Amino acid sequence: MARKSISERFLTMFGDIKYFKFPFFFVYDPGSYKVKGDDVRELIDILEPGDILLRSYTMYVDGLFIPGLFSHAGLYYGEVAEDSRPRVGSRIEDLEERKRANELFKTGKQMVIHSMAEGVFIEDILTFSRCDKLAVIRLPEVLRKKEGVSPLGIPEEFYSDEERRIRERLQAGQAVARDEVVPLAKEEALANVGRSYDFDFDFANFARLSCSELVYFCYKAVDQHIEVAPREKRMLFIKKKIVAPDAFLRANLNCAWASRSVRPEIEELGIAIGTTPHKARAAG
Repeated sequence: MARKSISERFLTMFGDIKYFKFPFFFVYDPGSYKVKGDDVRELIDILEPGDILLRSYTMYVDGLFIPGLFSHAGLYYGEVAEDSRPRVGSRIEDLEERKRANELFKTGKQMVIHSMAEGVFIEDILTFSRCDKLAVIRLPEVLRKKEGVSPLGIPEEFYSDEERRIRERLQAGQAVARDEVVPLAKEEALANVGRSYDFDFDFANFARLSCSELVYFCYKAVDQHIEVAPREKRMLFIKKKIVAPDAFLRANLNCAWASRSVRPEIEELGIAIGTTPHKARAAG
């Protein structure tokens, strides 16, 4: 292969320079996102409603302050149809936030509900997948009581009757099917669209929700038995009790799929990628 001329090399490099208007700045970025088209095609084929999506970026500053492989979590809802509109934001009491929730309502075949700085919103899976690392975490087909775990600190008022029944059945040693839990998590996610983002990462106050806090809240009926609960972590420059995105990776759940860009790192943790429940070597 002939060597590129100086002008060809310059033009190749020139095509990888990004500029930002505010603040005015130039960045050389030859890599683009590491999750590629063939990854996304695989992802779309294996996704199931209720899946927990974990993602991260390799060159974003926030990833330096969030412990673990992943810096963000979301709930895969599946198809959002127009008949779901009356239920969007139903958890919200503030009238302005309810109005905002209706404006954020979006229909589509394969939708994710997650929380970012703008708050809780609905987004297409294709947009959500523009990242560098991506994994799918799935509840096992059958959930069972986990002995020796402490009850969660989520106030009783936030539980629906169906969630209480599932929690009581698990406490009594009965098996609960994943298909009973997922619809409740989806409804909770939809009901919280429009919530503001929790910049304080306060996992005892659910008026605002960070990304992993939203997923934790949606699965509150079973969190205790999949071993997901707030634990002390260093967040930004302080220690707080939080549920980091990696907590779902390290929980008693299945890592159903991962992008090629992160598979070696997940396997290095002792976590199998597939459909078998696992326990990582270290608690998340």
